[in-house]
Amino acid sequence: MFTKKEHVRVLAKNVVSRLEQDQSIVLNLRMRQHVYQDLFLKLEPLILTDEDIREKVIAQLGLKAEALTDSGSAESDQFKAAKSVILNKYGENAVMGLYYQQPVKAVAQRIGEFLMSHHQVEDVFPSDEELEKSLVDFLKRFNPSELH
Repeated sequence: MFTKKEHVRVLAKNVVSRLEQDQSIVLNLRMRQHVYQDLFLKLEPLILTDEDIREKVIAQLGLKAEALTDSGSAESDQFKAAKSVILNKYGENAVMGLYYQQPVKAVAQRIGEFLMSHHQVEDVFPSDEELEKSLVDFLKRFNPSELH
């Protein structure tokens, strides 16, 4: 599956919805969409998608255009090699086509901090550790290919 920014938006919505269903958080119901959007804005710089990786590869290849024409290798081979170099940076932080800029645990902590401080989240019930564990599990299981 080729992931896009829309998948990060759905991830943000699903995180909030899941926590709300599990009765881990209480939201101002009329402002729920704002919480989804604010979490998306918080996550957007932390998570790259296949679309973002593709743009990075193209930018990298564009900067090295002279070197590429001198090498004589096929463009698709150059693209694959550049993509491989970029993807290797993410290693264990790559989950189901989403490439976390920080370890998943650190992203979960940032989501927890977001929930604790957002003015539309009325209450957060689990302890910090329980919330973090729940978020890490959810982030690792989130599969964009299962979305409708």
